Amino acid sequence: MATKGLGNETLVTSILRSNTVLVEVGGSVRRITVENFMNAINNGDEQMLRQVAWGIPIKQSTQSSTNYGVIGNTAAWTEYKLYCGRYLVTNDGRAAKMSPTNSAVFADGTAVDETKGHVMWIGPRLYYRVQTDSVSGVPVLWLSMLPIGGEFIGGANGGMYNCIGAYKGSMSGSALVSRSGVAPAGSKTINAFWNAAQVNGKEWGLTDYDQRKLIMMLGLSQYGDTNIQAKLGYGVGGSSSKDLWAAAAALQTGATKSLGDNWGKIAISVVNGSNTGVDCSRVNMMGIEDPYGWQWEFLQGVFCGSSNNSAQSGTEIFIYKGNRLPTTAELAAHPNGEYRQATRQTASGQVQEIILGEHFDIFPKKIGGNSTSYWADYSWANTTGQLVLWGGNAAYGAHCGLAFAHSYDDWSASSAAFGSRLAYFGNLTFVSGASLMAA
Repeated sequence: MATKGLGNETLVTSILRSNTVLVEVGGSVRRITVENFMNAINNGDEQMLRQVAWGIPIKQSTQSSTNYGVIGNTAAWTEYKLYCGRYLVTNDGRAAKMSPTNSAVFADGTAVDETKGHVMWIGPRLYYRVQTDSVSGVPVLWLSMLPIGGEFIGGANGGMYNCIGAYKGSMSGSALVSRSGVAPAGSKTINAFWNAAQVNGKEWGLTDYDQRKLIMMLGLSQYGDTNIQAKLGYGVGGSSSKDLWAAAAALQTGATKSLGDNWGKIAISVVNGSNTGVDCSRVNMMGIEDPYGWQWEFLQGVFCGSSNNSAQSGTEIFIYKGNRLPTTAELAAHPNGEYRQATRQTASGQVQEIILGEHFDIFPKKIGGNSTSYWADYSWANTTGQLVLWGGNAAYGAHCGLAFAHSYDDWSASSAAFGSRLAYFGNLTFVSGASLMAA
């Protein structure tokens, strides 16, 4: 093979994260991907992190106040938001951007026909790492669109985008859909919901545990405060714990269409017999409608152990890879393939501390406080429940929120108050609204 003169090779002006560069390691020339090179540079360097990432100091062990603040490159968070919002996504993965201020039309002005696809929130891959600050000793959740030496939340198989249902899942025939103007589906098991999502195609499923972590990250980034409800809105259930579920069940998706990709709320009145809601609203997180306080949401990608199984104690949390649900055999032991394990708090109560760790695990670690301190949310748990639901329903008021975990029920449980949210794990092709409607 002829010797190459690297100094004479063709110049380029840009490269991909998957491309490689040459480096000297221990006196030898080696190749490394651009992504891994950036990870190595940023790893452990607090000053570098402050330049390329924004951070939320997780002060759960040092203060009861929910105000954590945001540090670092907050302009990077502003930039990240510019790439996020609602799209109409077809079953085969074509995605057209909706207007950022009105989800009834596309960004190009074409009217939206939601029957052509699903209204989804799309955001770029988000890199994150949890690193203890060398001065304060407080763990900081660092976030960036650039590799920063930690983990990332993206699509399946290393995809570059997250694609989450903008609305709670509803049924159209046998398919689970994400559309406005309909009642969310309930009274189905998680398996029935997942099978209904798969009717759209093999790349479709339910929102998973990583995507729930992402939603939490978005809220913390926007407000620097764990009490998201007090900042954004308390949701359908309001700020007072009254059972409003029967009235809330009659509501429909799409109340926030006029908010588009913005953060905000629309005040509503919810009256259920003698119970009148306080501070009730429909909330919008950058295009994700009602992620808490209306209907619990099943999560895939995670399940808990049960003390009823000989191979489990009931304290396990199993977090696994892939767009799938566990088999009966897996539920009795552990997931097949790649997975990791954490330990859950099996007592119910207000969330004082989350597990955190290097993976930013958002399950409760310590119980204590109230609805205005620490994480400002409640958690239901025991040693036998294996299902994981999140967000709370309209019967729980201020208990609800982005940290409200539910791991109390067995795998086959269903309820009108247990719903779901679609997710797409395949590759996306971005098109104009006009071309998508014409297809």
